Amino acid sequence: MENNELKIISELKRCIGCKVSPCATNCPVGVSPTNFIALALKGDYEEAASLIRSKNPLAETCGHICPDTFCQKKCIRQKIDFPIHIPYLQASITQKIPQKQLELPKYNGKHIAIVGGGPSALGACWQLIQYGYKVSIFEKENQLGGALRLIPDYRLPKSILDKEISYITDNDRTTVHLNHEIKDFSALKNNYEDVILALGEQTPHKLGAQGEELAVPYKTILSSPSTYKTKKVCIVGGGEVALDCALTLKKHGSQIVEMFVRRRQTDMRIMQRDFKELEDRGIVIRELTSVTSIKKAENNTLCLETIHNTITENNKASPIPNTNQTLKDYDLVVTALGSTCKQDNITSFHQIGDMTGLCGTAVEALASGIKLAKSIHKTQG
Repeated sequence: MENNELKIISELKRCIGCKVSPCATNCPVGVSPTNFIALALKGDYEEAASLIRSKNPLAETCGHICPDTFCQKKCIRQKIDFPIHIPYLQASITQKIPQKQLELPKYNGKHIAIVGGGPSALGACWQLIQYGYKVSIFEKENQLGGALRLIPDYRLPKSILDKEISYITDNDRTTVHLNHEIKDFSALKNNYEDVILALGEQTPHKLGAQGEELAVPYKTILSSPSTYKTKKVCIVGGGEVALDCALTLKKHGSQIVEMFVRRRQTDMRIMQRDFKELEDRGIVIRELTSVTSIKKAENNTLCLETIHNTITENNKASPIPNTNQTLKDYDLVVTALGSTCKQDNITSFHQIGDMTGLCGTAVEALASGIKLAKSIHKTQG
């Protein structure tokens, strides 16, 4: 038996099968880890995978990238030692069992348009076609997946993402229009029973520092990291995209990578295991530090002006006077502060995913799409 199989079985056996199953109530899409673990423990991996996929069409994808803030955070096992690594088990079980083609009901005569192709759009599409609808997806890029495409391969192999997207879209109910940007959403209403917007967050947040134009947005870095050959890098931000930028650039040969975080290290929106990887790779976290200015030096490197912060009684990061510092010799400054969506002329449409400002993870975006599809069916039906 392979070591990986032994690891899976060992982790499965750690589940105490608690009746209250708090892990299930904390999953955005409603997967019950207690139930699928019980099936897997009996050796019924096929039924376990089927149970997971009945709630989550991107089950293996989510297993690779889900944070420890949902099911795992509520695992009762942590009262004994440490929580079960549920996302790992979900990914491992679904990897073992190939997905079956969706069995779809008779077409109900209604056609829905979805603008955008990220996880929320995929969730909505998956749910709608199972209700009998036809769905047309309009995606401005040349592939579906949205922000999932920016996640580095070491965290999410694109072969897994491609496989699960095909599971949702390779049928006679779904039509995908790639390289097709929709600018007039109202025009779609003439040809479809309903229109759903899943536009994501296209506009990166500004740093608000002098010389910000010298910095590179995180999406540019994650889209083509191999084009950046640097020695010393500054990453501004403390979330997952900042983490991905830091680790990716380090893997591509950057000698010194520093993350500038305006709040405390304990406030960073990454998992505990991520901190260990940052430490193992020698990536420096400059906590309670804000970049106030970026300038180009005579030797063509970048010079940073920074200031230290304190956390106020209101839990805000506030600059401390007279703590300014000059830092030199950076080849690259990356802004990784997240993004937002422009809300012009779209309030009359259904909105899902990151553009709502309510989804910080792929599984939350997926859940928002599924939830809206159920609501539309209740209304349309």
